[in-house]
Amino acid sequence: MTPPHGEIPSQVAAEWARRRPPPGDEAPTPPAPPPAPTALVLGDPAPHLPRALARTGYAVTRWLRHLTRGQLCSPWPPPGPFGEVWVRMPRSSQEAVMLLHAAAARVGGGARIHLYGARNEGIRSAARHFPEGTEPPVTLLIKRRCRVLATTRRAPPPRPDALDSWEIRAPVDWGAGPRDWIFYPGVFACGRLDPATALLIDCIPALPTGTRLLDFGAGTGVVAAAALERAGHGTQAVLLERDAISLVAASRNLPGANLVLGRRVAALPGPFDLIVSNPPIHAGSAQNLHTVEELVREAPGVLAPGGRLMVVAQRRLPVPRILERTFPLMNTIADRESFRVWEAGRRRH
Repeated sequence: MTPPHGEIPSQVAAEWARRRPPPGDEAPTPPAPPPAPTALVLGDPAPHLPRALARTGYAVTRWLRHLTRGQLCSPWPPPGPFGEVWVRMPRSSQEAVMLLHAAAARVGGGARIHLYGARNEGIRSAARHFPEGTEPPVTLLIKRRCRVLATTRRAPPPRPDALDSWEIRAPVDWGAGPRDWIFYPGVFACGRLDPATALLIDCIPALPTGTRLLDFGAGTGVVAAAALERAGHGTQAVLLERDAISLVAASRNLPGANLVLGRRVAALPGPFDLIVSNPPIHAGSAQNLHTVEELVREAPGVLAPGGRLMVVAQRRLPVPRILERTFPLMNTIADRESFRVWEAGRRRH
């Protein structure tokens, strides 16, 4: 069975981990790992590399910023120290720089830091992302359009080891004037208001007093913030997001907001009068509508009578077909550039 494309880099890294000599048999340069070697794997939800490392004698710790099925996540990696670190190449070059700094802060001098990923993820030019204080990276393996790079640490990285040191501030204007907004590397639409979110915001009506709003895939909180500005007194907003780092940004952009780290609306206490979403479509470089399908399937269970679901996505995607399977009422309420907003609901009983 052909593995999902996003898992191929992890399989290639796992192959290299299985090939190399067991701990203690390496040449003295770079230094051999400690008698009880430890490894940290950053940002890889696939199981292949952690399993390969465990089979060759390593105690493996995994860190993920995104909540996936059956896995915990957190906004910053555990402190360590570790004998070596493996970093899965992220989509954002800013995030790659951030994770490699974090990796260098978690190993001692002479320890190895690995970076692995696919050609279409930017791995061929990724050597420039390694921080000061590391040796020029070398390529350990090239296979299946993927690469495994490695370097050794010779000095601490230049930045403090904390998420706060990666804070990005940029003005965002959703029609009510520019606001100073907080982002971090790797969050969706970092440093800007993307056109799909802007279109969705334009479609949100003035919310009456007492409305309960759910922002699914809330990111840094832009949609919820815009909705609350035009809402009546007593409006409640719940921000559901699976990226722990995005939730840190949202907590600073909307102090006191009701933030939930999660993936499914079915786990939330309803009912909600309105669910709004610019849902995550990409899994790595590939598009995947599973998140949209799950949202649409579970939304009726948490919507109030007469409640509505508003979704924005590229018009070429089969979102109407997904909505029609569940909702008897569905129509397009906005169409701009390559995006559309659909509204769906049930008849009042």
